[in-house]
Amino acid sequence: MSNHSSVVLLVLSGVCLFAAVRHFANGFWRPMDRANILFGVMCCSAACMAFTLAKLYGAWTVPEFTALMKLNLLATLFFYVVFPWFIAAHTGQRSVSWVAALSAVLAVLIVFNFLMPYGMQQTRIDRIVSKPMLWGESIATAVGPLAPTFWIGVTAAFLAMIYAVVRLFLAWRSERTVASLLMMVASVMFLLTSLEGALVRAQLLDFVHLGPIGFFMMVIAMSLILSFRGHHRLLTSEKRFRTLVEQSPFGVQVLDVDGRTLQVNHAWEKIWNKSSCSPTDLLQPLIEKAYAGQGAETGPTRVDDRWILSFVYPLVGSQGRVRNVIAMYADVTDQKRAEDEARAATAELQQLTRAVLQQERLRALGQMAGGIAHDINNAISPASMYVESLLDQPAELSATARDRLGIVQQAIEAVVQTVMRLREFSRPPESSFPSDSVDLNRVAEQAVALSRVRWESVSRQKGVQLRVDFTPTPGLPAIKGFESEIHDAVINLIFNAIDALPEGGVISVKTSGMVNGAAIEVTDNGIGMDEATRRRCLEPFFTSKGKQGTGLGLAMVYGMIKRHRGDIEIVSEPGQGSTFRLRFSGDESPTRASALSPGVRARILIIDDDPTVVALLRTALAADGYLVMTADDGQSAIDAFELAHKSGAPFAAVITDPDMPTVDGEQFSAAVYRTKPGTPVIMLTQPPNLEELRTRLAALLGAR
Repeated sequence: MSNHSSVVLLVLSGVCLFAAVRHFANGFWRPMDRANILFGVMCCSAACMAFTLAKLYGAWTVPEFTALMKLNLLATLFFYVVFPWFIAAHTGQRSVSWVAALSAVLAVLIVFNFLMPYGMQQTRIDRIVSKPMLWGESIATAVGPLAPTFWIGVTAAFLAMIYAVVRLFLAWRSERTVASLLMMVASVMFLLTSLEGALVRAQLLDFVHLGPIGFFMMVIAMSLILSFRGHHRLLTSEKRFRTLVEQSPFGVQVLDVDGRTLQVNHAWEKIWNKSSCSPTDLLQPLIEKAYAGQGAETGPTRVDDRWILSFVYPLVGSQGRVRNVIAMYADVTDQKRAEDEARAATAELQQLTRAVLQQERLRALGQMAGGIAHDINNAISPASMYVESLLDQPAELSATARDRLGIVQQAIEAVVQTVMRLREFSRPPESSFPSDSVDLNRVAEQAVALSRVRWESVSRQKGVQLRVDFTPTPGLPAIKGFESEIHDAVINLIFNAIDALPEGGVISVKTSGMVNGAAIEVTDNGIGMDEATRRRCLEPFFTSKGKQGTGLGLAMVYGMIKRHRGDIEIVSEPGQGSTFRLRFSGDESPTRASALSPGVRARILIIDDDPTVVALLRTALAADGYLVMTADDGQSAIDAFELAHKSGAPFAAVITDPDMPTVDGEQFSAAVYRTKPGTPVIMLTQPPNLEELRTRLAALLGAR
């Protein structure tokens, strides 16, 4: 028995078994690798081949040699059945129909190997002889005629190896990697050593038989190359994953099962390094769900001055357990602001649309009211004249007839008053703006005095406390208008307020200055109006007083304010009373505009890139009587401030966000100081407290 050769082959058998275990472990990992599984089967076959060959070298009896030869050829044929399938899986080939036919031929040869007496290599064994190895050892070799199936098996095996060489060569040409080149070289050496072994077994060559050892060395080499390639692919995949994570526009955070952060990318650092809060604390409920195997996401969440969108998902391992949790963050501040701006623009457009529809409806109603007034006047005029002519003949009328005609005349007078109101409402704006100067303080004072009889009479009749207070504003600029019309409108508003106070109360009449104009305000603490009533209260013939109202009083006020090119503001809630504010434009020259008294209602500029904050401040300060203008960035605010200063109507104060893109609050403040030194600038360093802001604004404007 050959000692050294057998030992080498037994060692190679053990190495092949170890390689089989490694490839099976790699192949059945997730995801399953078909190439590793097939190569593991090949390694098992190679281990069996090495073991039986080690025994064959010392088998000197025919029965022992025959049994070992059959087992050796079984392992060899099985190796070549699997070999082309491994190459197809390894190189990614899809169409392997002829490989299936080759495998079928080799499978048939396996059956013949069992059926033939001495296996498919020889028809019989004449004798077993000893052949010397190069290093002096002797090995057992059977002598006898070859079986035809041997050449068929050799041909099928060489077809499988040639297929492997061609496929690996094509793979090397496409990949150009060291692993693919080494795999191709190993397959070529595999082909050459197999050729040497086949020729020696066919007794065509008679020299040192190194083919089997070379064969097994090539199997081991292919195993090492395949493992190296798998490791290289793993590193490449990890590198690709790291590159993907690092270059992702989303902030990525990987957490372990203990909640510790394992990895973050640059985008995550950019989002959270300047933040005052921890993302882990922010998403703790979602992270706990992720550890339970449930993914979740949040809508845009306000974090400091930004909006963050978050996604949390579990990373499940091979046994279905959550190995890690991945949290992804996206800064959607720009999108959120764009949505808010679009929403604000939509709301403003809807409000404008409603205003236009209201104007059109009132215009149509005005035209209809003018036509009705014309027709009623034509119809009532003859009746009025006939009643007057009858009353001028006292001798021909009885006392009863005169009383009844008096009632008719009173009814006609009431109709005439209604017609006059209709004409006032439907009268179009004057072609030329009124040129008379009107002192609103004097007009309001006269209106309160003339209405005294009415509200004192109501107080006595109903037994309630009813009071009208008048608060003038000193230094109020004069406006251009028709004094009589404004006078009648204020009286009408006072009468409406009296009707809204069935249990008594206080009516406040006051005047105020505006930028380039003045206003009269009539307020009561009565029953108020709901939103539907407030929207329709200016329509002619609409009344909430039942049979006692005509629905023309407020319509007349509306017609008057439009003829004066002013506007009317109505604020009312059920149970909270109502406020009617008539705003009139004054002299539009810069000198008059800039002469607004200090400490009175003033022009304010608000700058903030958050539309929600802008809307809040604008609503609150406008309700306090300030004329508010807004800007969403520092540069446009500077342009607006300089333009207002040049036009002679500067802003009395400025409210700004210190943190703005491009031009921040400090740069804007410097520009304000250069343009108009001394202008108060209020920095909003935190979410605004409206009461504190109002107090501070009043103090700053009052001190100037």
